[in-house]
Amino acid sequence: MSALPSAVSARTIIEGSFDKTGLAELAGVYDVGLALGVPEQTVRLAIRRMAAAGELVQEGRGRAGRIIRSSDALRRSRSESRLIDFAFAQDAGAHPWDGNWRLYAFSVPESARPERDALRAGLTAFGAAPVASGLYATPHDLREGLLDYLPPGVVDRWLISAATPDLVLPGRHSTTAIVELLWPAGETLAAYEPLANVLAGTEIPRTSDPVAATAAALLLAEGLDRALSVDPLLPGELRPSDWPPATLRARFLHSWEQLRALGSTLPVFA
Repeated sequence: MSALPSAVSARTIIEGSFDKTGLAELAGVYDVGLALGVPEQTVRLAIRRMAAAGELVQEGRGRAGRIIRSSDALRRSRSESRLIDFAFAQDAGAHPWDGNWRLYAFSVPESARPERDALRAGLTAFGAAPVASGLYATPHDLREGLLDYLPPGVVDRWLISAATPDLVLPGRHSTTAIVELLWPAGETLAAYEPLANVLAGTEIPRTSDPVAATAAALLLAEGLDRALSVDPLLPGELRPSDWPPATLRARFLHSWEQLRALGSTLPVFA
């Protein structure tokens, strides 16, 4: 593998080491971290922080130990994986826009502030944009995703939703103007620069060394995660036909499949 084009966080290394059941052996976690230039002590500190936040539990000590994802963290991870799957499916034309805007509103009292914060975080994570206090807009139907992403009961207790083909914002009447106001193209394009750098600078290992394959995959995953944390994943009908993020995601998928061929059973590909 070539010199690293960008850093991979200790959190990404840890999360990329869990298998489908939410289990990771610490020896493997540390080895992948070292391959990416992240010291064992840095990974240990990240594990402690995640354990303190209730995201995982550690059993045993040192390299002989293992970590287990909490049920909430495992649910969140599966929801994020579905979002990634949606991005690639939409690129392939599987989710055409039906022409309707979805509006989501909530009014949550201060006594339930954690649930209010969770709603805001969930809507933002799925690309909805605020248009007024407690009111968000998106071209996507987010209800099913929010039900999976948020704690049980939050959506049913507080979320109001509606769909309309007509959306007019102050000074913005055309679809193009609305999209640029709510989801500026420049912010999304900038978010993909780290992924473009990774794709340009990361070589596919020539052997099936599990540590090298996992390290290369995590470099790619970190770049994609950074991009998707900003990208609202608007339908293709609302972006230019030569939209660069879609091209970069296609290049990512090609490299990812090459790495998967080297170690399809590795946790990072679960």
